[in-house]
Amino acid sequence: MTDPLDSIPPAGELPAETTRGFPWRGVLEGVAWALLVAAFVIGQIAARPDYEKMLQQALPGETLARSDANDTLPFVYRIEGMDDVVIIADGEGYGGPLVVGVRARRTEDGGRLAEALMLSHKESPAFMERLHRGNFFRQFGGKDVSDNFSVGDDVDSVSGATGSARGLTSAMRDAVHLGAVNHLKLEPTWQQPGWNFGVNEGVLVLLFVLAFIAGYRKDKIGKYAGISVTVGALVFVGFYANASLSLASIAGIFMGYIPSPRQHPMWWIMMIGVLGSIVAMGRNIYCQRLCPFMVVQDLAQKISGVKLKIDSRFQRRARTLIFSLSWVALMLIFLTAHPALGSYEPFAMMFSLEGLGIQWYILPASLLGSLFVPRFWCQLFCPVGLYLNEIVRLRRKIRTAFSRKAVGGN
Repeated sequence: MTDPLDSIPPAGELPAETTRGFPWRGVLEGVAWALLVAAFVIGQIAARPDYEKMLQQALPGETLARSDANDTLPFVYRIEGMDDVVIIADGEGYGGPLVVGVRARRTEDGGRLAEALMLSHKESPAFMERLHRGNFFRQFGGKDVSDNFSVGDDVDSVSGATGSARGLTSAMRDAVHLGAVNHLKLEPTWQQPGWNFGVNEGVLVLLFVLAFIAGYRKDKIGKYAGISVTVGALVFVGFYANASLSLASIAGIFMGYIPSPRQHPMWWIMMIGVLGSIVAMGRNIYCQRLCPFMVVQDLAQKISGVKLKIDSRFQRRARTLIFSLSWVALMLIFLTAHPALGSYEPFAMMFSLEGLGIQWYILPASLLGSLFVPRFWCQLFCPVGLYLNEIVRLRRKIRTAFSRKAVGGN
């Protein structure tokens, strides 16, 4: 099966009479790249956390005094006039770094949590909304400081936001256990967290295996594997795990927001599977088989039975349109240092019914277009598909160059 995005030719070259004049295209591309770099630098500088300010905003009216017991994170603050302390710790969520505050108080047998404070995060608003609706934060109130603080053990996750739940729980665990040892002088009795590799991760690995089989075998085994991947991509990757790749995923990598493999193995399985298939086999397996929104578009096509062809002249300009849209989104992402805020793809709106601003308009427009044009979003608007296919093309060029060099050397 060929990748439909591979059929999109490179951006059309300017006519000869235009290229002889001033190189406007090159100048515009240079300015665009310079602005992206500037936005990245500005965003990173502005994103440096002010922990005390974060805490004061979360606890207005309280007088805080930082303890000198620890010079690095986790920091400890005492609340004047009370026996409570607040411990600040950072962690790695699914979308990037996060900062939590844990308010605790001493008891006769040790200490207990009063509340958990979300101070800063880079998670998708849809994920955080699920955590709040699922009362994720409330369950920490009253917990003993000697608990394990492990998702799936003594902490309940929320369906569709497991990655975010793990990152938040990890930061809270670091904060609480530091306070238990340094301030309450308790001996560690809690279990150290292991690898979070379970059924969900196994299902994702299986889907990649089936996708490879479906892509290379043309017999019944390949056919059944393809059907299984289609169902799995829609149900598991889309609706259950909500793990679609997005522009935020790509931008997060460039910003260094790489989750811990111990806490977020699903993220690593997805990235290794997608990029590994490109590097090793030159195949964009994600867009060909595993993208749940691709499955939705194919279902829309089957419902309508209409297959309009996009004019080749417009199709040649589709890459420029996608680059332009993604450039605006990347500028917002880099300036805010928050990948989820610049993601305009309709995936979150489609699979969780929770979106931001423009996503409420993009989703119905994409579905309507898919009724008439095969993989409408993929061909005309999808930044992930374009960038993955650009990596495929780059691999082909490199391989061709090496082949020519080898032939020339002989």
